[in-house]
Amino acid sequence: MARPRSVTVSDLLALLPSGEPVPASRLVQQLGVTRPVLARLVAEAGDRVLRLGKARATTYVARADTGAGSAWPLLRLRPDATLEELGTLHALRGERFQFVPEGPRPNLSRPVEGVAGHFPGLPWFLDDLRPQGFLGRTLAHRQGARLGVPEDLNRWGLRDTLLAITRTGGTGIGDLLLGRAAVDAALAELASPADAVERGQWPVRYAQWAQAALAGEDVGSSPGGEQPKFTATVVGPEGRRAVLVKFAVPDPGQAAQRWADLLVCEHLALASLRQAGLPASRSELVDAGGHTCLEVARFDRTADVLGRRGFVSLLALDAAFHGAGGHDWSLAAEWLVADGWIAADTAVQMARLHWFGRFIGNSDMHAGNLGFHLVDAGRLALAPAYDMLPMYLAPSRTGAVRAATPVQPAAPERTGQFDHIGRAAEAAIAFWESVAADTRIASRELRRLALRNRDVVAGFARAFAG
Repeated sequence: MARPRSVTVSDLLALLPSGEPVPASRLVQQLGVTRPVLARLVAEAGDRVLRLGKARATTYVARADTGAGSAWPLLRLRPDATLEELGTLHALRGERFQFVPEGPRPNLSRPVEGVAGHFPGLPWFLDDLRPQGFLGRTLAHRQGARLGVPEDLNRWGLRDTLLAITRTGGTGIGDLLLGRAAVDAALAELASPADAVERGQWPVRYAQWAQAALAGEDVGSSPGGEQPKFTATVVGPEGRRAVLVKFAVPDPGQAAQRWADLLVCEHLALASLRQAGLPASRSELVDAGGHTCLEVARFDRTADVLGRRGFVSLLALDAAFHGAGGHDWSLAAEWLVADGWIAADTAVQMARLHWFGRFIGNSDMHAGNLGFHLVDAGRLALAPAYDMLPMYLAPSRTGAVRAATPVQPAAPERTGQFDHIGRAAEAAIAFWESVAADTRIASRELRRLALRNRDVVAGFARAFAG
């Protein structure tokens, strides 16, 4: 009688093809072995197999090498600029990942597909570190050869994204650092920021950096978005502060002037939101050699020590846990409350931000333009508003200047919005009045339009909010 064939590690790996966790009980049955034999096979497999869970809940997954590594420490740079170990991220077959936390991290480990810490792609809490937008394309073009990735951001795959995140820190948004090189880069920036500028050097340096950014230079870190921008660390008697600087080119053309006016509008919109008691980024307008610059304080950085605060966009949360896409912020708030991500008062803030954006004609309120302070456990607080401006007046991609027509707010699509409409309208009316009175807005047409928009919003509020 022939002896039965011995079960090998190859047999085990053949049952773990996709990177999805497989229960130990199923592997024992399919391999026709006992649990001690399975444990021996796993030990022989070494770092090719990862064990998850304990006792009867034990599962196994097959690890993989992405070309950018197979496992990385995940750390946090805290607000006081000290480091905290969060756990280890493992790459799995099928471009899946497993996060193994150090201590309880319920938010970071929340199941997406039923298994804690298991993700069908790059973990959602790292999504905002992906290079993207204007500066993401610049990073790819300027550092592609050094990183060993395509210079065209549109051609990047998972390996390329991982190389950028683990070697440079990616966009640098928030407080998470993946891998030793990213930690080293962050600590070097603490000691000597590459984008440091003395307060008195603003006009000259901002003008130089604006020109360099348009020429494709990699100026500062790489937050997302399409509008031309760069980062800066402003150094003055009060210490250091991290900012994001948007700019409009000093061009006499109508499109350039419209963008300059819209930067003033953004500054006024953020101020109006803060005056209304809603969280909004602080900003300052700077004239830098003819460039109109809007300097926005980074809410994911702390003053002087340049520590960090966590951040996750609504886009990342929605993609991982809801997948609705395209819904307005008010509706998104409802499922975030239902899923325990945010408190009811945060949902109120989101609804009022949504209506304020409608009233000022912000046609670009996508899920990437709203975010939260990411923490390991508990509900998430709303991050200060950013990119809030009348985008319906922005020039088209071809440079055509859109007509200065009044806003056209639409009626609410569901009940429970009247109070939000009333509160948001008050802030929007104050915004439009400030636009009408601000001579930094060169276009008299826009200032006249602001008064018309004030009246439109006031009339809408009377009809729906009483």
